[in-house]
Amino acid sequence: MNRRQVFLNAVTTSIQVLASAAILFFLYRFLIRALGMERLGIWSLVLATTSVVALAHQGFATGIVKYVAKYAARNSDSEVSLLIQTAILSAAVCIAAVALALYPAACWVLGLVVPRSALPEAIAILPCALVSLWCNVMQAILQAGLAGHQWITLCNYLELGGSLAYLLLAFALVPAHGLMGIALAQALQAAAFVALTWFILRRKLSRLPLLPRRWDRGLFREIAAYGLHFQFITACQSLREPVTKALIAKFGGLAMTGFYDLASRCVVTCRELIVQANQVLIPAVSHLQETDRESLPGLYRDSYRLVFFLAVPSFAAIAVLAPFVSRVWIGYYEPIFVEFVAMLVLAWLLNVLANPAYVFDLGTGALRPVTISCASTAILNAGLGLIAGHSFGGIAVVAVSALSLAGGYVFIHLAYLRNNRIPFAVLLPAESRSLLMFSAPCAIILCAMLFSRADRFSASPVLSAAIILAVCLLLVSMWRHPLRRRLIRWAFSRTTARAEAL
Repeated sequence: MNRRQVFLNAVTTSIQVLASAAILFFLYRFLIRALGMERLGIWSLVLATTSVVALAHQGFATGIVKYVAKYAARNSDSEVSLLIQTAILSAAVCIAAVALALYPAACWVLGLVVPRSALPEAIAILPCALVSLWCNVMQAILQAGLAGHQWITLCNYLELGGSLAYLLLAFALVPAHGLMGIALAQALQAAAFVALTWFILRRKLSRLPLLPRRWDRGLFREIAAYGLHFQFITACQSLREPVTKALIAKFGGLAMTGFYDLASRCVVTCRELIVQANQVLIPAVSHLQETDRESLPGLYRDSYRLVFFLAVPSFAAIAVLAPFVSRVWIGYYEPIFVEFVAMLVLAWLLNVLANPAYVFDLGTGALRPVTISCASTAILNAGLGLIAGHSFGGIAVVAVSALSLAGGYVFIHLAYLRNNRIPFAVLLPAESRSLLMFSAPCAIILCAMLFSRADRFSASPVLSAAIILAVCLLLVSMWRHPLRRRLIRWAFSRTTARAEAL
């Protein structure tokens, strides 16, 4: 395993996620003012409905990362080229078929949850949403080919460029075309970056033809054996968000759906910053599975300690800063937004802490615990969400969704530790106990905000001072953490070595 490349991939992934989060912040701030919360809720709901199309690519994309890494470890470039072409052709046909079949079903679903006055506009942007998702799937397949060779840095540059292009196109098209403008912006950006990604992949892999034209049944079966299993996992994961948004729209309204979308993006962005950096280990784990299996438990422990060090204070800070985010992003203090952030922070924190176990299961092909967990989560989210929404409204739907998400990933984590005979004591690293202690004030402040639900309280100088103090304590605890010093020494040594090589 090339540790330097893994480190560089993780660093550039973190930078890409941070930059994309900043771009997303400006995009949604612009859309809130240009379209309004209800129309933003329509866009969010259409995307959630059409995201079912993306289910068709996840198994192929993850299979490519795993098997490209496998054949790259064996120095078999011809097999890698044939594998990528097989996956692209298979996914393109499959997704096109799913999109065509989905269109009438999506119109029917939108008719159930969108008010009659807004339905024509929602259906009008549906074709653009399907086209952009088809292009995004193609780009994900191509980027998986890059990731399998651990060229994840290139993927990060592409993702960042795509986000920036989307923002600029939105600025240009939304004022003139409204909701259709954001749909056109996404479709144009997605199509352009599919072509760019294919061009870069061909430059890196000279055996790839101008257009994919070869399809191999044996390699397809090899991908499918892993990919279809993972496909079911991804289907269960991806259905959670559209089901949740549909239930919120049904029992809470479009505006509440928009607030949920903002809260979800706020928390998930923090999650992506940590998880995407950790995801670079999938090809490395697959490589070690072929060459050095004995080193995997130690790599898991190091990965989990780093994720714990980053996740606990980060999610605590996101939770306690929610009122400030609401005022800057939405323009005023919105209690519903703060409540949703509080619910989602706990659920996604447990999800992030389980991510090292999830990544190692994917890299080694041990998918059974992940399958059980994700299927249970999807069933509980839909069934209990319908009951809770009917009885208590849209806020209860979010609470059930968060609870099912947290429970499913706790199961994955515990199953991984048991199956690999790793003691449960690793769940609380000794050097990170102080992080939990300094996160407690954030929990207390958040509870005070939730129970008060008062705009005057949210703007009080005492609360602002308490929030700033709590965040400062978190930063101090991270700075004094021994892992921070090790990371800085490692990064400095790598930078120095690279400079000397140049």
